[in-house]
Amino acid sequence: MKRPFVILTACCLWATSGHAQKKSAKPGVPVRPKLERGTTGPDGKRVGKWNFYNRKEELELTVDYDSSRVAFVQEDTTRYLVQVGEEWLLKRLARVPRPMGSADHRLATLQGALRYPVSALMGQQQGTMLLSYIVDPNGHTRDYVVEKSVSTACNNEVWRALQTLPDNWIPAIYQGRPVAARFYLTVKFQIMSSAEWLRFREEEERRGQSPAGDTKVASAPSPRYVQEVVITAVAQ
Repeated sequence: MKRPFVILTACCLWATSGHAQKKSAKPGVPVRPKLERGTTGPDGKRVGKWNFYNRKEELELTVDYDSSRVAFVQEDTTRYLVQVGEEWLLKRLARVPRPMGSADHRLATLQGALRYPVSALMGQQQGTMLLSYIVDPNGHTRDYVVEKSVSTACNNEVWRALQTLPDNWIPAIYQGRPVAARFYLTVKFQIMSSAEWLRFREEEERRGQSPAGDTKVASAPSPRYVQEVVITAVAQ
């Protein structure tokens, strides 16, 4: 196998393609929106109101760090998997669970932390890992379970990268009280030849997107509690 280099892509399964890109200095190169906007104090901590956006530049969340209050949450009628008694049920919620920040920024941070394991590359191991976890009523994650594995090295790499993310969440509210909610993350490990990668890049450029494929359009959007990251190694 030729020596590979790694190109990373991250995307939400529930992203859409209806957003028109802003004009950029170079034709075909889209401007990346700033997903988290606010100010910090002299100690580097966030102060005042912070606004958090998705890739379509829609406001999803506003947090007032001076009062430690959530000032705005985008309306979300998705039914989430939550724990009601001893059962896990799909319910519409008074308040949906979500990261304390931009969900797309969180995925982009995960993207930047992930690397294709060398042992998986040498063994040409590809596939999709499925990980489930719970956001508990206190706004923290727990009970990570590998539902589908690619290899031990790939599993360990995903776990390592996840530990670099902040573990601050807004918990679900159902019937007036915080409840546990279940989330899923899929990480697809794939290897492309140089020719395949060039074809992929040309197709993305024709769509007016970056070669990294920031936004993936799913024919049947998945629930918001399912997110996806794709890691592509290209043989050179």
